[in-house]
Amino acid sequence: MTCFKIGWAALLDISLWSGWANIVMAVVAVLALLFAKKQLESASKDSKRATAYSAYAEYLKLCMENESFARGIEIEITRNEDDYSKYRWFIANMLFAFEQVLEACKDDTTWQETIRHQLKRHKWHLDKSGSAARPEWSDELKALFP
Repeated sequence: MTCFKIGWAALLDISLWSGWANIVMAVVAVLALLFAKKQLESASKDSKRATAYSAYAEYLKLCMENESFARGIEIEITRNEDDYSKYRWFIANMLFAFEQVLEACKDDTTWQETIRHQLKRHKWHLDKSGSAARPEWSDELKALFP
């Protein structure tokens, strides 16, 4: 006749606990792995967001330093050849910042709309610029050109 340990006596058997300990440790390890993966994804997303904010903040700083360029009014900018030369560098800097933002936040429609709005101010220059037409800018950015 086989006797099964039941009740409190079963809880005192060390082999029962060692079998359960292996299962519990495996479950804890899987949960820790999932948590670590989620933390890495979150850190990566935060890093990309910080990159986008930093690039755009630099662009806004440049706008404050060059208000007439930021407004993008062709008559004001083209009346002086030196200003127009500086404006072209302003545009290159702007496009570079926008490209960084788009790379960091590819699917964010808010950023895309913000960039599209800024690009509209400078449409006159982008239309005649050789730089804007060349493949040096990403397709994502060029898709937002007005």
